[in-house]
This record gives sequence, structure tokens and C-alpha cells, in this order.
Amino acid sequence: MTLTQIKDLMYMSDKPNYYILQSLLESLKQDLRLLLDPPDGTKEHPASTCLELWLCHPDYPSGMYYIDPNQGSHADALLAYCSFTDTAKQTCLHPRDSQIPMKAWMEDIPGDDFHWLSRLENGFQFDFVGATVVQMRFLRLHSFTCSQKVTYSCHPGHRLGQLERDVKFLADTRRQSFLGTLKDCVPGEESTSGPRESVFEFEDLQLLPLRDVAVMGGQNFTHQFSFSIGPVCFS
Repeated sequence: MTLTQIKDLMYMSDKPNYYILQSLLESLKQDLRLLLDPPDGTKEHPASTCLELWLCHPDYPSGMYYIDPNQGSHADALLAYCSFTDTAKQTCLHPRDSQIPMKAWMEDIPGDDFHWLSRLENGFQFDFVGATVVQMRFLRLHSFTCSQKVTYSCHPGHRLGQLERDVKFLADTRRQSFLGTLKDCVPGEESTSGPRESVFEFEDLQLLPLRDVAVMGGQNFTHQFSFSIGPVCFS
């Protein structure tokens, strides 16, 4: 953008456009900060995202680094996995507990209705350490895309069968959900050639990360299964 274009933006009428002025000053402030005191991924000097860290240090390998999306006090900086590849520079947050245990979750659960696993014995919602509402809001502002994967697994010796049932994945808003289907597990001798896992893939900047899973009960749902919750990655 040329100086003439900037001037035209700042004076679109007979009065200065203070919003544009403030935005330009904030942008200059950010550029000066990166030039004079570049982040290094430590707790004391976190970057706003992994992309910003890579721009300052393109020789850094993928790994765990501190980020601070709201760029306030570094006291609330959070640890993230930075994935630096030729195609993307991703900021990935791992859940505190990524593995929902292998067990017969729906055994003795009456009714054909959805049941949130967090409300059952040994269940829990998915928590991301340090990912406060404020930090997540700023991380979304710094990003264009967001993705996450969940793996559904049958007990060893079992395979995915043919009977399908609905499953819901609770969004970060706690008011919306992604809807999908999963297949019941059957003993291996009934389905020797089929896989024992299926993967759900999600992309939504505003609704991720996932927070819970609900499975439809009924139909003699007694087999053991588990879910593996993958990191939520912003880029």
C-alpha cells in the first residue's frame, strides 16, 4: 500500500478515520516488536502463533514452544506443538487427556437416546491446558483454518461391523455439535477382513476444539470401544 493510498484511507471525509489510524499504529507496533525483540518460543518471549515464531526463526524445527495469542502478560502463555512443514505452519494444542479408555461404555445404559461419555463413570470432557476463552479467541483471530481428528477403536480381536449408530461431538461453544455415524464392533471371526478403527475429521475455525462425545444407545450395545482425541491445529 502506497502512502497516497494510506492517506486516502485515513481521510475518506473531512475528518480523520481514527479506526484506520489505530489499526495502522497497531500494525506498526507489532512489526517493531518483532524487529526489536523477536519471540523465541520460551515462556518469557512467546510468539503469538507458531507461524509468527517461524517467520522470526525459519531454522527452528517442529516441536513444543510457548505461544501467547493475546500478547498480554507472558504469565498466561501456553505450550503448543508447532508443526513446521513445507505446506503449513500449524499451532497445535493437545488435550490434557487424549485417550477415552477402552470399556463397554454403553452396557446397561437404557433407552434409545444420546449419552454424553463425560457423564458416565470414568468419563470426562476434553480440556486444553492454558487455552482460556480469551486466548482461544485471539488464536482464531490470528488463524484462517482449524482442524482436528478423532479415532474410534474397537477392542483388540474385534472389527467394525455393519450396524451403524449416530454419534455427536460437542463443539467448543457447548451449544452446537457435529453429527456422525459409527459402526458397532463385532468379534473378529464375524468380520475377519474389516478394520478395527475409523477416523473422524473436522474443520471449523469457530467450533473447534471438540469438548465431548455422545453415543446413541440401544440395540444391545454392549461391546467395548474407545476414542482417541487428536490435537486441534490452527493455521
